[in-house]
Amino acid sequence: MEMLTIYTHNINPAHKEFWKSLAQKIIGKYSGPTAVRDSVLRGLNIHTIEHELNPLLAHGDTLLVLSGVNALRKAIRFKESGNAVKLIAGPNIVTTPNDAQKIMCNDAIDILLVPSEWVANFWKHEAPEIAHKIHTWAAGVPKANASTRNGLPIVYNKMLDTSLLVEVKKVFSQNEIDYTLFTYGTFKHSEYLKALRDAPFVVYLSQSESQGLALQEAWTHDVPTLINRSTTWRSNGFSWEAHQINCPYLTPELGVTFGDAEEILKRIEHITSLHPKHYCDEYLSDSVSTQKLLNIL
Repeated sequence: MEMLTIYTHNINPAHKEFWKSLAQKIIGKYSGPTAVRDSVLRGLNIHTIEHELNPLLAHGDTLLVLSGVNALRKAIRFKESGNAVKLIAGPNIVTTPNDAQKIMCNDAIDILLVPSEWVANFWKHEAPEIAHKIHTWAAGVPKANASTRNGLPIVYNKMLDTSLLVEVKKVFSQNEIDYTLFTYGTFKHSEYLKALRDAPFVVYLSQSESQGLALQEAWTHDVPTLINRSTTWRSNGFSWEAHQINCPYLTPELGVTFGDAEEILKRIEHITSLHPKHYCDEYLSDSVSTQKLLNIL
C-alpha cells in the first residue's frame, strides 16, 4: 500500500453530500461518521501511515470510503478505470446492503466494513453473496484522563420512547440523586466529554447501537456504564434480534445492563468498583482500532 486515500463525502459541489458535510463542519455538528473519520486519522498518524483525505484526485492505490454513497460511486468508477488496486467501503455508507440500489454489492468493492458482529450477521443474512467480503471493525477513541468521579452521574438518552427516561428520573428524584442529562442530538460533543471528566457512572438508554462510540468515550475516561437491556433493532421495515444489541462491545469490565429503573440502584454500588479504562485503552483505542484496520487491508 503506497498511500491510503480516504473519502467521507463527494467533493463535487454539485452533490448534496458536499454541502451536507460543509454545513456540519460550519455548525460544529459531531456525528458518528465524523467520529469514525477522526479515529481513523488519529490512528494513521500514530502508526505513521501515509494517507490523504478527500482529494480531488486519488494518489494512492488503496481507496477507503468511510461514508457517502456518492463518494463510493466515484471510487467504484475510479477503480473500474484501473486507477486503484483495492477498494474498501464502510462502515457509515448505508444502513442495509439493500440500500442505494445495493451499491455495497458492487463487484468492484473488495472489503466491506461493518461496526459490530450483530451488524455483520444481519448483512450476511440479507446479502449472503457478499458475506465473504464482510469484516467487523470498530472505530476507536482517543485515550483520556480518568474521571475524578467527584461530579454528577450522567444520564444519556437516545430512546425516542421516553417512558424509560421518565422512570429513571423518578427513581433518581426519589433517592435524591442529582445527575446531568444528555439527550441525543441536542448537545455539543465537547459538553459530554467535559461531564465525563468528573462523572462516577453513566446511565445509557438506547434501543440499538451499531457500535456505541459514546460508551467507549465513557470507558476511556474510566467511567463505567449502566445500559438498559435491549435485543431488537428496527429500521425501515427491517428488524434483527441480538444479545446486547444496544451495547455490542460491553463486557463485565466495562459495565452492566439493567431491566428497569429500580434495578439501577442495586447496580450502582457494583459498577462504581469497576475501572473500565484499562480494558478500553487496550482494546478500543484509536491505535488498536487502526492496527486492526491495517490488518484487514
